[in-house]
Amino acid sequence: MSKIPIDILKSIQAERLVTKRWLLEKIIDYSMYSLFASLFPFIAIMQFSSDLSKNEPIILSLLFLILVITISSLLVYSIINLYSLKRISGLSRGKNLGLIKKIAENNNWNISSTNHQITIIDFSWQDAGTDWGKQMTILYDEKDILVNCISFGLHSSPSPFHWFANKRKINILKVEFENKIKNVLQQRA
Repeated sequence: MSKIPIDILKSIQAERLVTKRWLLEKIIDYSMYSLFASLFPFIAIMQFSSDLSKNEPIILSLLFLILVITISSLLVYSIINLYSLKRISGLSRGKNLGLIKKIAENNNWNISSTNHQITIIDFSWQDAGTDWGKQMTILYDEKDILVNCISFGLHSSPSPFHWFANKRKINILKVEFENKIKNVLQQRA
């Protein structure tokens, strides 16, 4: 079962995971994300301006400011793309479902829920590394699949801090899925 309740039809239309969560939960999550994305640049800007006003060497504070702004920009990017779905062309809904099951079996991925609309793959915290688990959501839309992978933090809240590792999992699925489609098409010919 999904850790986040998902509205499947709205998600397919929007090509983003549309969640059914309380407004207060969303406000708390985005407040925390905003705090992380803005607090460190604020501190770096204050340090830089302090060094400028005191006529102290600014090279270290400037480098720190550039580093912090870069990291904060990546964090904002990952927050914006946290719920985005990647569309991958497939064959048919039934064949796509079969291919996903084979890929999950080959990679020892745990399918926690599956039907003709959605497949949920859970990765344990041991497989995921530094987070409290990952969940890959696969939605079936006619001939295509839409894929998202989310890491979870403490208390099962979605975490934007592992977005690049999640993207890697999606790319693994994409490459294997496209290879399996090529094999199926070659067998037909």
